Amino acid sequence: MKIGLGSALNGPVYIIYMQLEKLISNTIDLHVHVGPEIIPRKFSVQELIREEGGKLAGAAIKNHFFATTSMARDSGDFILIDSVVLNYYVGGFNSDIIRAAAELSKYPIVVWFPTINAKNFLSVTGCEIPIEWTKQERKIKSDICDRGLEIFADGKIRADVVGVLLAIKETNSILATGHISWRESERLVQTAADLGIKRIIITHPIYRPIGMPINIQQKLIKMGAVIEHCVSMNTIDKISIREIVEQIKLVGASNCILTSDVGQSSSPYPSITLDKFCHELLCEGISLKDLEMMLVNNPRRLVGVDWSGK
Repeated sequence: MKIGLGSALNGPVYIIYMQLEKLISNTIDLHVHVGPEIIPRKFSVQELIREEGGKLAGAAIKNHFFATTSMARDSGDFILIDSVVLNYYVGGFNSDIIRAAAELSKYPIVVWFPTINAKNFLSVTGCEIPIEWTKQERKIKSDICDRGLEIFADGKIRADVVGVLLAIKETNSILATGHISWRESERLVQTAADLGIKRIIITHPIYRPIGMPINIQQKLIKMGAVIEHCVSMNTIDKISIREIVEQIKLVGASNCILTSDVGQSSSPYPSITLDKFCHELLCEGISLKDLEMMLVNNPRRLVGVDWSGK
């Protein structure tokens, strides 16, 4: 049943608004882009902390080109989750960058598999930085589409990919599938689970260049993976809220996380983005209890930071 929140904050609507504000202030947004980066970004790490302290509990910061642990910050009480994206700019499937980044981090880092250098992504977009991300044409490497990264070699998982998985396990990091194909993700998660990796995120599987079928999502959550749904899938890639809600219901909120995936130069800050997103999800029948699971409980479980719920 749909919930009409209306415009007047009175009675039950006001209570819902206050409960949602509390949830967002306790969430750790596990997908926020920061600069400096070749792609224009809205904020640096320090600017994100300054603006979102008290509005969010924390964030996982992401950069397609650099490991984030070397970016200056004073996080205070803000839970800052570092990351590395396994694009060519950090050496691709480079287990050493994972160990180095994890060594400098207080919390488990997120290790994203290739994004802008994934063969799957490049085969769809034809370039590293799609025009819809920046509203302007950008080219970094002229030959990149001919040598995109994939996890297979001769039908088997590459040895350096296995090395990456072992480094993720060794450092207790969080594996995120990035922009590789859903078939690669399926095999990757199976291998990771067999190795005993416990923290796995299927990166926005609803994204058109990925398009992971629901039955594969349902298969992978049984291996311990969680499904990510980002605000950007609606605001940038024009996937309807209703379609996002349908996918959440088919895999269950207990197996999903909600993230903003913002940081674009024109985007609002994460807390504002998540607030609007959650209001829209409520209007399409997602409950506050399910929002708490996806916004607060599941991200905190992945990071290893408890929440009392008070």
